[in-house]
Order: sequence, then structure tokens, then C-alpha cells
Amino acid sequence: MSSRSMFIAAGRRLQPNTGCCTAFAAARQKVAFKPVLTAIGRRGRPISEPALVHFRSFSTEEQVPSVEELDTKIEEAKELLKELEDKLKASKADLQQATKRHQGDLDNETKYGYTKFALSLLHIPDNLERAIDSVKADDLDESEELRKEIETVKTIKGNVEEALAKFGVVKMKALDDTFDPAKHEAMFAMPMPGKEPNVIFHVMEPGYTIYDRTLRAAKVGITK
Repeated sequence: MSSRSMFIAAGRRLQPNTGCCTAFAAARQKVAFKPVLTAIGRRGRPISEPALVHFRSFSTEEQVPSVEELDTKIEEAKELLKELEDKLKASKADLQQATKRHQGDLDNETKYGYTKFALSLLHIPDNLERAIDSVKADDLDESEELRKEIETVKTIKGNVEEALAKFGVVKMKALDDTFDPAKHEAMFAMPMPGKEPNVIFHVMEPGYTIYDRTLRAAKVGITK
């Protein structure tokens, strides 16, 4: 081989390999970028290339809202908050009203739940009072035994009325009272000298109330 050929061959061996240089440069770039991916990854896990591309596009392309838009959003949030507060107040008011109604129903049931039963017992004091009124004063003066019996009946009548009073059942005092159709039942009417019209002057059957309600209307005679 001539000197010229040897020099050309040696030059070819010394010429840099472009393919190897390119691969080496890409490897260096990949190694240099790996810490960045690891740093922003979740729990130290590297982020993939598609995710990084998405992050870059999100960071660069999304527009920051203007001050006017933020003010509009704030006003909308305030209106929504005010509406929710109003609904909460209305709900609380409805709950309080429902609680009061429920408590009122319970109270009424406690007070008036035995109205029919109490009404059915009124014949007991009625009969005792009739027994007392049926005895004439002259008969009482003549018989001591009869007086004792009447006193016993009066005692029983008082005990019955006291027991009824414990449950709110009380006898009306209708005599000389002004006629009230909610409490009295007029059986007859007649003029009475010296009395105003619609005044009760006679009680045929006493009336009873249960707390603030009329249990049985009194049967009365009134003036006209």
C-alpha cells in the first residue's frame, strides 16, 4: 500500500461517527430531563411524556379570568348564599310551627281525650243532687235519720265533684248569669219584673265545663 492510501485509511478511522454522536446527545438530554420529571411527579413517580405535554399546554393556553368576571362570580355566589340563608330561616320557622302544633295536639289530647267518658259520668252528680232536692225541709226537721242520710248523700256528691275537678270538669254557676248560647240552652223565656232580658233566673239542669270548653250546656230559663 502506498503512503497516500495509508493516509486516507487512517483519516477515515479518525473521522467522527455522526450516528454515535447523535445517540449520545439524546441520551444526555434524557438523563438531564429525568430529575425534572421526578421532581414534579406524584410521590416521586416520573411523569410520562404525554402528561407533561398536557401540563405545558394547560399552563400556556388557559386564560386567567378578568377582574370583572371575578366580581360577577362573587356576586352570584353572594346571591346564592343569601337564597340558601332565606330557605334555612323558612325551614326553621316551619319546624317551629310544626313543633307548636304537635305540642298543642298533645296538650289537647291530654286535656280533652276523656271528654266522652267525663260526659257519661255526669249523671252521678245529677242523681245525687236530685235526691237532695227531693227532700223537703219539713221532713228533715222531723226525722234525724233522714238528715243523716242527706248529709251522707251531700258528702258523696262533694267527693264526686272534687274527683271530677281534678280532671278539669267543673260545674257551671249559671244562675243570674247572662245567657250565653255557647254555655247555656234556653228551655223557656218569660218576663221577670226588675230583671234585664236574657238573664238566667232558673236552672233546670246544671252545666259543666272541661277546662276552657263546654262539656255540657246548662238547661236554663231566661228573662225576656
